[in-house]
Amino acid sequence: MIDPTPAFWIFVALALPASAGILALLPDARASEVVSRVGSIGAVVAAVALLVSRASGTYGPYLGVDSIAEVFLVPVTAIYATSTWYSRAYLRSVHRPFLAPSVYYALLNAFAFSMIAVLVVRDLGLMWIGVEGTTVASALLLVLERRPTSVEAAWRYTLIASAGLTIALFALLLLYTATGTLDAVALAANPPVATLAVTMAVALALVGYGTKVGLFPMHTWLPDAHAEAPSPVSAMLSGILLPTALYAFLRVYRILPSPPPAALSTLVLAFGIATALIAALLVQRQRSYKRMLAYSSMEVMGLAVVGVGLGGIALYGALLLLVAHAFAKSSAFYCAGNVLQQRGDDPDRTTCATSGTRSAPDRRGRG
Repeated sequence: MIDPTPAFWIFVALALPASAGILALLPDARASEVVSRVGSIGAVVAAVALLVSRASGTYGPYLGVDSIAEVFLVPVTAIYATSTWYSRAYLRSVHRPFLAPSVYYALLNAFAFSMIAVLVVRDLGLMWIGVEGTTVASALLLVLERRPTSVEAAWRYTLIASAGLTIALFALLLLYTATGTLDAVALAANPPVATLAVTMAVALALVGYGTKVGLFPMHTWLPDAHAEAPSPVSAMLSGILLPTALYAFLRVYRILPSPPPAALSTLVLAFGIATALIAALLVQRQRSYKRMLAYSSMEVMGLAVVGVGLGGIALYGALLLLVAHAFAKSSAFYCAGNVLQQRGDDPDRTTCATSGTRSAPDRRGRG
């Protein structure tokens, strides 16, 4: 018998951001802000309630959470809430807005709704739709300000992420052909034989979802998107979107019997190690605060993927790393946004080398 209480909280976690996204389109900017704040706080309450109630299980044919999703829901909703509250002050500093505040808040809520949906659906096809939804909403948020560089970053992000998710979709089609279902719960309960088709499907899912995670060499969208995004959106991109995309791959990876094929786990390790090493090298060459934080996020994702590839207790270490990263990196983006706004510089072009060295007349970066 289904316990109605967790199902109710799952419904709340989904319904509040969705409702806030619709109501945010009201012409009154203040009303958009208020409904977004209320929706985000309600989502946090629902996530905490699910965690406290230990709600792992399935709730109908489409919804279900596992122990990892229970934990991930808390940082996802918490950073959604902090970004919503931070947005009010940030929007005041935008000099040439391309998006109206009501549209901005609607997209922010849609972005959060898509990530929450990824965590609470049991069907891998619906999960893919949720990941694709994050691409649409976050790409539009990149062009909050009317700058050519923002449009270019949004276009590159959309193109690369969509290409990756097309590969992920092909992986799911191959998996469905081999197993006859995309129900993650059923597949995890009765792991399919690691045939060539199943192994290829998981490998393609690694490449496809790895594009959204920012794994090397599919990472090229990541630094520009983080640098050009508004600071509250950068916090969500780095802090919770990347881990959510990694969770999507993990759902596919965990359908394999334990231990997974050696070739596949080696491939996962190779992607993780390469990503961490490349990011560690590239981060040293950055002069922009936000690009530096972006490459730091990429390095963390590489280390987390290494934990996934190793499995066992290393997987728990990876999950702990992702939760800590979510709160720490989002806070870093908020702080960077505050510093750069106070200096009066364009927050996407300021360099670390010039921080705090200019006199008051030179604050716009003209030397």
